[in-house]
Amino acid sequence: MSLSSASTLTDALGQYNDNLSWENDPTKAAAALEAIRWLLANRPASTASAGVSINYSNLADEKKLLEAYLAGAGSTRRTSFVRGVPLYE
Repeated sequence: MSLSSASTLTDALGQYNDNLSWENDPTKAAAALEAIRWLLANRPASTASAGVSINYSNLADEKKLLEAYLAGAGSTRRTSFVRGVPLYE
């Protein structure tokens, strides 16, 4: 799901919750990051909803983790190889 200016708090929370297990999955990480960005950009001055409490500082911390993960997931990593020599007894 792609969030837009017409998205609601329920849409953003749903997308965030659907992608909580984003580790090792760039697609889920991108969706979770999008939801966090939406939540941070559209946060109200105060939140009073039935049973819903949002800690925006925790979201900001997770946003940094997601951005770092996605930056690494898109990079090309090279592995160096060592020439193997058989051991003889």
